[in-house]
Amino acid sequence: MPVGRISTVDNIYARLGVTPVINAAGTETASGGAMMVPEALEAMQQAAKQYVLVEELNDAIGWRIAEATGAEAGMVTSGAAGGLLLSAAACIAGDDPAKVSRLPQSGGMANQFIIHRSHRINYDHMFRAAGGEFVEIGIPRTTYEWELRDAINESTAGVVWVESPSVVGGTLPFETVVAIAHEYNVPVIVDAASMLPPVSHLRLWIEQGADLVSYSGGKGIRGPQNSGMLAGRADLIAGARASSSPRTGVGRAAKVSRETMAGFAAALERFLEHDHDVDFREHLAQAEVICEILGESQRVKIELITDQRITPDPVVRLAPVAGARWTPDELRARLLAGDPRIYTRREHHYLVIRTHCLHGDEPETVARAIRELVG
Repeated sequence: MPVGRISTVDNIYARLGVTPVINAAGTETASGGAMMVPEALEAMQQAAKQYVLVEELNDAIGWRIAEATGAEAGMVTSGAAGGLLLSAAACIAGDDPAKVSRLPQSGGMANQFIIHRSHRINYDHMFRAAGGEFVEIGIPRTTYEWELRDAINESTAGVVWVESPSVVGGTLPFETVVAIAHEYNVPVIVDAASMLPPVSHLRLWIEQGADLVSYSGGKGIRGPQNSGMLAGRADLIAGARASSSPRTGVGRAAKVSRETMAGFAAALERFLEHDHDVDFREHLAQAEVICEILGESQRVKIELITDQRITPDPVVRLAPVAGARWTPDELRARLLAGDPRIYTRREHHYLVIRTHCLHGDEPETVARAIRELVG
């Protein structure tokens, strides 16, 4: 366990000998996701004081998920990754008890998932853990319709679409993927873990024909970090439920507590009612402060990304100018070793700062620390 400077504040982290960080990486799991909203914390405390039947609780919240997303059905999952695991299980085994009990041994079942090569990311493991196999189409910059058609056969369980700032281009248009997949009665699964807010994204992929969409509950929704939701066709949600806790299918390990379910439900209600434009303007102002301070350095190339079709919150990308003696990896390590400790991201050849989880004067603190280190 990494142990840094112990805070003088008497809290759980100080007692454990773990030093908190300034989270300039956004809502990623490694830094604990987003701060939970008070409504979620209160709901979790209330839920901890009584017992319920977990299936009935998931039924009730699933109805609210369906209403929010425009899907036929929904369920709470253990993060978006848990939703992908259960999506794969649902597409392979459905709710057939004999097939469900065999997973992840999927021999003889349709267990292949077609994915654009440029959409391959670390969370592929969720599909393989359920017994899935991948069939890649395209190259990072180009994909043709015939490639998708040619890949579909009697072993195809689904087509996977990853909606994330981490993927690169060269895919078929989403509407084309849906049209071709549905022509062959093949479901389309969307990983939209990090694409909230805006609220309109809750319904976007269902409206465009997706059969299952998995979202994180601990990022833009600001519920418990280990929560998520899966929305989609009623038969596929039934299949996902058949493989999930409290039953003993392949998704049993992705258990969701009653406290987490209640906290997620409260956070979702708040998310639907909240004015996210106000938050975005605040985070944009933070990003502009960072850019302004770092603009004084001659050793940093700065790019500000604000398109919510790409990323829900403003992103500052930094790269060394020609001749600068710093690298993103080195700078990231030095920031984390500093005082205060600052946690950032590296994506491709950039050091990335996401403002979603910055508070108070933290944007200035982050920018000045970077300016000092690169200078």
